[in-house]
Amino acid sequence: MNKGHIRYVFLLGESPMTKELENENVQTKDIILGNFKDAYNNLTYKTLMGYQWATKHCKNAQFVMKTDDDMYVHIPGLIRVIKQNANALQTAVGGSCVHLAHPIRDKRSKWYASFKSYPQTTYPGFCSGTGYVTSLNVVTKIVKISKDVPFFHLEDVYVALCIKKLGLRLHPISGFMLAYDFGNCKNNDKKLVTIHQVSVSMLRHIWETPCTPNKV
Repeated sequence: MNKGHIRYVFLLGESPMTKELENENVQTKDIILGNFKDAYNNLTYKTLMGYQWATKHCKNAQFVMKTDDDMYVHIPGLIRVIKQNANALQTAVGGSCVHLAHPIRDKRSKWYASFKSYPQTTYPGFCSGTGYVTSLNVVTKIVKISKDVPFFHLEDVYVALCIKKLGLRLHPISGFMLAYDFGNCKNNDKKLVTIHQVSVSMLRHIWETPCTPNKV
């Protein structure tokens, strides 16, 4: 049941499974459905939908994390870095961040950005959309300023554009998108926060396999 100190919701757009998801949500009450097509180029809408929902329904929350569906999030590690970076996250978005990046103009790329959609030569940096965390304070400000920031389809860059307009910052945190050997989990809490490109079968294996510390 979704009743712990860390609550979660699944953000989804419209798809052929919308009716089934609505029926499932009657039981689970952990799905947020948007009135847009569930597609990669609509991730900005999906993230803003989640932020809007958090500001409305999670007023007592301290921090908010957005992550993708092919991610493993190590909760003890997430709690650790939030405690360590609590003050910084009041004015920043934290994760696997770069402070300068260039738009990809190759139409074959998943992250293609046309000159029309983004005429500038550089991005204001961004924290990888695979998973980033911030305070509810920053989330609330992003929701408000988003009305004045033109839509851009790459949601991690869009969030960074909002952060720049707010005069806030990006905050790199070690452990996000870390390549890791799940067979040796003795020091997970000291290193690991998120891992990218984790299959459904691997996620199930991680959750069902107890972490046994190495024998000395």
